[in-house]
Amino acid sequence: PQGSGAELLRGPRFRALHPRRPLFRKGEARAMASCIPCLGRGRQNLVIITDPGPDPDDVKALLVAGVLHRHRTLHLSAVVANGGQQAMRRARLARCVLDKLGAYDVPVGVGSEGKEYKPQPHEYAIDGIDQVDSARLRSGQELLISTLRAAVSNSLTFVCISSLRDLADVMDEHPALVMEKVVEVAVQGGLERDEEGTWQPDTSVNNMFDLEGARCVYRFCMDHGLPLTVVSRNAVPMLPMQLAKSFAVRTSDSIMSYLAKAQFLGLEGLWQKLCEGKLPARCTKQWYFETFCGVSRDQFEADDLEALTAEE
Repeated sequence: PQGSGAELLRGPRFRALHPRRPLFRKGEARAMASCIPCLGRGRQNLVIITDPGPDPDDVKALLVAGVLHRHRTLHLSAVVANGGQQAMRRARLARCVLDKLGAYDVPVGVGSEGKEYKPQPHEYAIDGIDQVDSARLRSGQELLISTLRAAVSNSLTFVCISSLRDLADVMDEHPALVMEKVVEVAVQGGLERDEEGTWQPDTSVNNMFDLEGARCVYRFCMDHGLPLTVVSRNAVPMLPMQLAKSFAVRTSDSIMSYLAKAQFLGLEGLWQKLCEGKLPARCTKQWYFETFCGVSRDQFEADDLEALTAEE
């Protein structure tokens, strides 16, 4: 990433406050709400299904949602953490983040286990996670169903930024309840038409965590006329990669420090995987430098960056 933290400090759009108070003012939190699909449409009741840890963006989404919940801009009805054969650890991370924001009233559930994944050490390296009482965490399915039953009709928006398995299971077991209580499903994923013109899940990471679960959710929404918003990777805005670090520099907030470290170490790990050929074909070295380092195609070719290896 280009630019130092000091450069960002001279002209920031957001101002972090004292760590004992909310991190963002109300308007600042709204400005960051593009981290979560479907925000910006008035006060909503959200249920977020997420996989915090591997990608710091999920913790950023919890951060934004938690702040907006505290400001009563939205109501965060429930959070379910899933995936990686470590759903409990991810739920503890989600609980830790929400507690640090003062969102103690938001229930957190342990979702589906998903595919096995080996976490990097930094993914759970946040102060306070070891003090999270596992007794405060609920079964993900039980939490989703009880949240649906307690909600008024047409009031809940499901925001899915990880595997779709948990929502798929609820739709399969309680279709009428979902149709009565859910007003919209927002997914960070992707769709494409097959040879017959039918919409199918594409190769987005969240879809591929559980392809059949993704098919179930998309098919349910389309067959039942349930409003569905799908935000693909192509819609992601270009945000300064030093943003989290700039907040961490100005505050002693442990969430921002965690995000700054996780973002740097996560990109380091991503580069390693890219060089080892463990990423999809679309993820080239040129893509990496353009997306995360602000390097143009011409500069990439002129500097012969294609020749760089994982050790360099």
